[in-house]
Amino acid sequence: MTVNCRISIDNRPNATNATFQAVPRIGESVSLSVDGSPQDLRVSRVVHVPNGGLEGAAIIVEVTTNIL
Repeated sequence: MTVNCRISIDNRPNATNATFQAVPRIGESVSLSVDGSPQDLRVSRVVHVPNGGLEGAAIIVEVTTNIL
């Protein structure tokens, strides 16, 4: 089973969709294609949206390029 998520990178206005095997956890590192190149990003926030409110996604994952 896979989970479709809406991804927001560093609070940029343009978000993208991604599919994961499980919902990423806060602090976890995920690898995504950003501007055509793979990049490791850190999950900073996970929001569950009741009834899939934002463009059909039920889960919004905020990630950051600033890995501490």
